[in-house]
Amino acid sequence: MTAVTLSDRDRYWSLAAIIAGGFGTGMGVGSVLPLLTLLMEREGASPLFIGLNAAMFPLAVLCFGAFVPRVARALGTLPAIYLSIAVFASVIPLYWATDIWVWFPLRFVAGCAGALYWIVSETWINLVATDRNRGRVTAIYATVLTAGFTLGPLIISAVGIDGFAPFGIALAASLVVLLPMPFVRRLAPDLSKQAPMRLRRALAMAPLIMLAVVAGGCIDMAIIALLPIYGLQGGLDWRSATMLLSIFTAGHMVLQLPLGWIADHVDRFRLLICLMGLTLAGAILLPMLSDTRWPLWILLFFWGGMVFGLYTIALALLGERFPAGELAAANALFVMVYEAGSLAGPVLAGGAMDVMGRQGMPLVAGIVAAAFLGAIAVRRIRQG
Repeated sequence: MTAVTLSDRDRYWSLAAIIAGGFGTGMGVGSVLPLLTLLMEREGASPLFIGLNAAMFPLAVLCFGAFVPRVARALGTLPAIYLSIAVFASVIPLYWATDIWVWFPLRFVAGCAGALYWIVSETWINLVATDRNRGRVTAIYATVLTAGFTLGPLIISAVGIDGFAPFGIALAASLVVLLPMPFVRRLAPDLSKQAPMRLRRALAMAPLIMLAVVAGGCIDMAIIALLPIYGLQGGLDWRSATMLLSIFTAGHMVLQLPLGWIADHVDRFRLLICLMGLTLAGAILLPMLSDTRWPLWILLFFWGGMVFGLYTIALALLGERFPAGELAAANALFVMVYEAGSLAGPVLAGGAMDVMGRQGMPLVAGIVAAAFLGAIAVRRIRQG
């Protein structure tokens, strides 16, 4: 289903450029997320308020994602990427200069820019990758992305949350994306002939993949947005609470390559079901280990790998299931569905924490994972 004809060498450099850009994206977003969360918490914002603010990014993706294939067709691959980074980078200094209520529209604008980069870059990856190595390619992409995302909270932990310095670092990180792009101008795939989005067709071709992505986005963003608050409410200081998020995202990073290798040697959908089962197990174990140290860290590491593995394997399945001419539209829907879950996750988990304390977050994660597994079981029973 590869839509571009490239030599092996050119295919390698094309993928290397867009995957390397993911490091800057991950580091920029990974710095901003815990920074804003901790600053809002210091200002006395409730977990629900913090969850609603975090939901602005996925809300923007939902509103703008359907237009991304059209924008990419009109502008071209590289100009679309340049536009997305310019808008995202311009928003970061504004967080420092405004109060937390203005962060709602700012986060929405950043989400629109993020949607453009996200959909174009993943379409690029799936068009250039082959079915033979798609699991490993998406795993390498996820690993590089989460390497930056893991480094982001560590930077905030080291630099602190005061002054412009943490925002300046996030700004510089987001611009790293642009560095490799001029070298691969002729290797970027042509998106001008991509088909428009057909929602019903995409859902009909991959309903369970889309359902898995909704669940994965809900769980992952709930944890990312509220894990520092979970630690603070458990008696940790802000540095230790931020470290919990770094450990969780380290699992994102380290475990994707093994999962990608497995995905190229087994049935990918069965692997997806297995990962959801392990995600449910992590949600059950978290309250039992929340007052420990090393057992909690080990759990968060493996839990992070399994939760983000849902996205990695689902992305490989997307490239496997859809024809090349429909990948931009399918990837747009894929990202929108993921962000629909990401929109709901922080709000549901933040509300649950307001009502029943910090264990409301793993409760929401467990319910979502169990619901997906239940849907699979019902489908299997109906199909005999």
